[in-house]
Amino acid sequence: MTKLVAAALVSAATTLLQAQSLSVGNSSFESPAVPPGFPAITTISSWQKAPVPAGFPADQWDNLAGIFPNAPIGDARHITNADGNQVAFLFAVQGASISQQLTSDFAVGIGYNLTVGLRGGGALTPGTTFQVGLYYMDGTAHVPVAAHIVSATADYATTTQLFSISANVPAVKAGDAWAGKAIGIEFAATSNNGAPGIAYWELDKVSVTAVPEPGTNTLLACGSLGMFALAAWRRLQGKR
Repeated sequence: MTKLVAAALVSAATTLLQAQSLSVGNSSFESPAVPPGFPAITTISSWQKAPVPAGFPADQWDNLAGIFPNAPIGDARHITNADGNQVAFLFAVQGASISQQLTSDFAVGIGYNLTVGLRGGGALTPGTTFQVGLYYMDGTAHVPVAAHIVSATADYATTTQLFSISANVPAVKAGDAWAGKAIGIEFAATSNNGAPGIAYWELDKVSVTAVPEPGTNTLLACGSLGMFALAAWRRLQGKR
């Protein structure tokens, strides 16, 4: 019994000391499935598009983001490190974006890492920018918590692989405005393409990881170990 309890204590402490992946809906853009023969669709399950700007035709705005099937192996447009069979696209039109509010909140003592695979497509030109970010809601407004601005290079429109891009939030403090608020993630085109022609960003493999800061790890681990030890002690007392 003592060995089993010790093993449980070690397992609990180890789990607490590790980063935890949070649930992201449709993180690899497999839903809905693009019908056979269709080049792309503009519906993306679990994700919301930015509101239509004044004066912009609603149908055209809706077409700026969607999902397409990854090209087959051997095709020049095949993405070699995509997750699953589909990839999202977002045209390089300033203000176009997709976002999602997670079911997890920004917790005090925990840092957060948002990662996405990204590359360019079409006539994307160097210097065109894209933002990877985390936010919280204040009424109907997205309030940024962390953002990483990517500036395209020539590689973005020629690579056959997705670049791994991250945005990071340091350990949340009790006084931070986002403490206890739902975690939001957003991907946005932050500039128009630098030249005429169809240009877009391609993205896949979205993940969010919660990382306890060292002090939080120690407190959580000690608290968990204490609870396990108390339970074990009571159990042993009952057998006497």
